Amino acid sequence: MTKELIQEYTLKITQANRSRIIVIVYDMTEQYIKDALEAFDHGDLLTFRDNCRYAGKCVGDLLEALDFDYELAFPLMRLYVYISKEISMSSIKNDTEGLLVARGLLLSLRDSFEEMAKQDKSEPVMGNTESVYAGLTYGKNSLNESINGSGNRGFKV
Repeated sequence: MTKELIQEYTLKITQANRSRIIVIVYDMTEQYIKDALEAFDHGDLLTFRDNCRYAGKCVGDLLEALDFDYELAFPLMRLYVYISKEISMSSIKNDTEGLLVARGLLLSLRDSFEEMAKQDKSEPVMGNTESVYAGLTYGKNSLNESINGSGNRGFKV
């Protein structure tokens, strides 16, 4: 994952509520799987394994986020364990079959959580984060995107 994508995901997480964070973790997992598949195609097995490991950690985060007060958490837990196993087996076997299975399941689940996140109107989980303002400016021969923060970060006294 590039530094720019990491910064983008970090910014999204600071502004997100609980439901949106789950969708972001799904997106990050998808990106790691995509990067792993790309590394495999280029014959870079070290990067392939690293991205499989990062994708597995994201699935672990999804597993930890489950709220077992709800009955739906139990089938989701079984799916996440299966997805994690498929990702791990791909890394061990040095093939992409398990990653492709995991990717398909994760994309289906992500769409469901995206619909749920659209209905969640709760406040962002993180407080006292930097306010971000984005805009476009026109240059002589270009269109520039700028993102400015408020600079109000840190501890509140």
